[in-house]
Amino acid sequence: MVMKYYGTPTANNQRPIIPLFEAGVDVEKEVEFVKVNLMKGEHKQPGFLLKNPFGKTPCFQDGDLILFESRAIARYLAEKYQHQGVPLLGKTPHERAIIDQWCEVESQNFNREVGTMFGEIFLATRVQNRPVNEALVAACLAKTGEIFDVYEKQLSKSTFIAGDSYSLADLFHIPMLNRLMDTKRDIFTGRPHVLAWAENLIARPAYQKTVEAVTLLSSE
Repeated sequence: MVMKYYGTPTANNQRPIIPLFEAGVDVEKEVEFVKVNLMKGEHKQPGFLLKNPFGKTPCFQDGDLILFESRAIARYLAEKYQHQGVPLLGKTPHERAIIDQWCEVESQNFNREVGTMFGEIFLATRVQNRPVNEALVAACLAKTGEIFDVYEKQLSKSTFIAGDSYSLADLFHIPMLNRLMDTKRDIFTGRPHVLAWAENLIARPAYQKTVEAVTLLSSE
């Protein structure tokens, strides 16, 4: 049975697709991409709310299993395909604990600041037709810089954020790192290990294939 992915062409909607390409899944054959047009309010329609009661994308269906929240979907797919392609979950309880720790850092620290900043920019420029709250953006960037200072120390000791092997903790960061590289690249200045890490992750073939695949979700 073909899996179904309901989403939009946004950073959060990229996150769950990366594990499929890292596992070498034939995404074109195994996944049906279903566009959800946010501007038309399709995410608030009763049919979609049955899949995600919060009315947000992405949403994923594998048989009778329906999941929402990008990290939950990504973790499920990493576990489903853990014995093929690139391992993402760690091989021992010790490795898994460290990976889980940095996954929490990504969601509770890094993404909170970066997501708030890009959310403000999106709302102001595309939804509410108002000036961007530059003070909020600056505050988020400052806090992101503080987080990156911690990352810089960590990445001076290891190639990836949770050790010397690429993992789900790195993968969770990729979409927002890419947005930062595109629009707020100065945040990487003076943090060479963070910059090298970000460039390495963004260049991964699995992510490049994900970007191409998610363009299928364009609601234009």
